Amino acid sequence: MNTAAKLCIITNVTILKCRQLFIVACLVFCGCCLYGKDAVVVRNGLEMANAAGATNLTTLSGKGLRVLIIGDSMGIGGFSEELDSCFRACPGVTSVHTMVACGSNPLTWMKMAPYGKAATRCGFLRLETVAGQDKPYLEKDFYGMTRGHRPSAHVVPKIEDMLERIKPDIIVFQNGNNFFDFFKKGQIIKEETHGQLIRAHVIPLIRYLANNGSSVRKLYWVSPAQAGNVTPEVQQFIFDSIKHEVIKIGVMLNSREITSYPYTNQARDKMHFWGKAALDWADDIFRLIATDLTINDINACPVLTKRDVAIDTPPATVAKEGTVELRLRLKAKTKVPSQETFFPYGEFLVGYLYDVLEVRAGKYDDKELLILHPAYIKHVQQDLSRYKLKQELIVRVSEIAEDSLWATVRRRDSVGPPELFPYMLGTDLARHPDQAACHDCNQ
Repeated sequence: MNTAAKLCIITNVTILKCRQLFIVACLVFCGCCLYGKDAVVVRNGLEMANAAGATNLTTLSGKGLRVLIIGDSMGIGGFSEELDSCFRACPGVTSVHTMVACGSNPLTWMKMAPYGKAATRCGFLRLETVAGQDKPYLEKDFYGMTRGHRPSAHVVPKIEDMLERIKPDIIVFQNGNNFFDFFKKGQIIKEETHGQLIRAHVIPLIRYLANNGSSVRKLYWVSPAQAGNVTPEVQQFIFDSIKHEVIKIGVMLNSREITSYPYTNQARDKMHFWGKAALDWADDIFRLIATDLTINDINACPVLTKRDVAIDTPPATVAKEGTVELRLRLKAKTKVPSQETFFPYGEFLVGYLYDVLEVRAGKYDDKELLILHPAYIKHVQQDLSRYKLKQELIVRVSEIAEDSLWATVRRRDSVGPPELFPYMLGTDLARHPDQAACHDCNQ
């Protein structure tokens, strides 16, 4: 029995308090061992670059290379810092800028609405070369860095600003895991619907880089590592959907070929992992990049804005039925999960299935309706007790747009048929913490 469990028994606290204590104990352990100031990072980038024969990395020629690394929560367990250290160890690299924002998707890193002020509240890392300074600037805000520490909100840096300020030659973009929850039960693929959702998040970023990446010669997209919360078929679908857009201007790196699930140190969500496996993942990604730079001389690569490529127009997000007013009867509810099963994310949605009794305004043709209700906002469990089985209610709902702030929020739906596209209450759509005029987002 672990210390947290014993303490719960001794003090006779409630089950809820036990669960909270268990989470804190786990976070402190993970934070101290993995994310603290004394975390061990293997800086063997120069050795790997030499082995690959990547002369651009191993020798300093001209101004040297400027590298920008961007990542989501998968980078928090050691991946991003290790990859940063690999580049930073190479004399051919003059500056490295690493940004990690937990819960981010590609649109989070852009200024386009509604993501202009998008923030992360579950973990942030900024590690940047500073001109004239021997040591890089470090801003690190993770769970468990000290006992009971919880990250503050950090506005996610924007690619528009970073391109202008850093003028990177190389961009490494690690992202895609936050698409997993699009797929019901982690296995049901609706090719047209899910393909459009992913394209709506990927194309704007690729399009912007193609039109504005005047310094960027190489773009590497690091796909999700092997995971256990979705099927291999779903992982392949996500990989293929992202790759279709990325290869027009960059290189898609397949993390599933260099990682192996399950991991020795992994979270209960069967997706996040840390420790040696995370460092090995970063090292192998760096080897792939070094090998590519050996085969394809970066000096001979035209900048993105000089390439004659056709980038698709992002899928239209206006082809929705709009707001619909319905009279409903609740018939089934998804159980609200415990927080440790989706940690470190702060927001979570659950699916409730309703019978449609009457369409009072707007258009809706199905006999059932799936509504996603916020079960957690900013890590606080929401009160859903007012929604009772067999209860009738009149609501105004809207489909969740592909580029909505809620679109990639973690979710669980155990009751809705696969063919039903999820809706949200109009009042709940306005409760996302990053919404410009957040309404009751703490309630």
